[in-house]
Amino acid sequence: MAYLLDVATENYFPLAPHHTFGRLAASVDTHIDKPYVSKLHAAIEWNGSHWRLKNLGLNGTWVNGVSLNQGDTRDLSINDEIHFAEQTDPGFKVTNLAPPADMLWPLENSSAQIEPIYLSRYHLLPNADQPELALFYNEQTQQWHQEALNQQSEHEQPELNDGDLVQFSNSHWQFVRAQIYGPTEAKASRHINDYEFIFNMSMDEETTQLELHHQQTLDLAVRTHHYLLLQLARHRAEDAERGLDSKSQGWVYADQLAAELGLDSTHMNIQIFRARKQLADSLPDTQGQQCLLERRGGKIRFGCEKFKIYKGDKLTLKSPLVSC
Repeated sequence: MAYLLDVATENYFPLAPHHTFGRLAASVDTHIDKPYVSKLHAAIEWNGSHWRLKNLGLNGTWVNGVSLNQGDTRDLSINDEIHFAEQTDPGFKVTNLAPPADMLWPLENSSAQIEPIYLSRYHLLPNADQPELALFYNEQTQQWHQEALNQQSEHEQPELNDGDLVQFSNSHWQFVRAQIYGPTEAKASRHINDYEFIFNMSMDEETTQLELHHQQTLDLAVRTHHYLLLQLARHRAEDAERGLDSKSQGWVYADQLAAELGLDSTHMNIQIFRARKQLADSLPDTQGQQCLLERRGGKIRFGCEKFKIYKGDKLTLKSPLVSC
């Protein structure tokens, strides 16, 4: 994500994919309260490969002392100095020209160094070892959400919109929504339910290794959160054996699952998000990842359709859609 330095205030700010400057505060991204600056004076836009400045103002724009007339454009470079309408004003300096990306922008930033947090599909904050907050992207609704990991209700996942405040570890961040997510193209049409989940559990149930099978094998190694997935898959397989339909299979109250795992709700939620994050990192272009773990009315279930559970070398349970 590109950002500029406001020389007058010594503050940095990120650029929107189409970022406008001008005197009309309600209509521009960066307000410049000068009478000689036009209401909509200039725009900086990402064109897919470069950030490009376009002068729209009557009184001109200067880049490194070179004047741009109304309608003129120029590709930007690091350390470019930009002045709107008046060269003697402090102006702005280009300090970063990374492509647009969804991110958290630090509100307590100093002029020494800016370290925004760039977002992929799942994030545990401040880090995966001591998480307080999870940020995740729902591909169906094309919406970001946040969830405090010490809460139990799946309904407490407020949407994140551009400009929203995000707080964790006594720090304050602004959510910057830079990308517009469209429908996945046909070439990336692989779905999570195309994969078969193979759980390999030790005889003492102390360790669980997970593999995903679809044309080739993806080894997700041994992880603590795999046992949580396995336990939910057990409930789904047992419900199938009792004759429940697929939509009713596997739903377990979160409190019950936490008791079965010997965890409190906070640590169980951390494992849930670690499972989701590992899958998202391992299969970044796969659709339907919200199906991995589904929640409703205080209940949770393993939502994937094909799985097998081995204890040692013995197949103990399988989904009804999978044949031996």
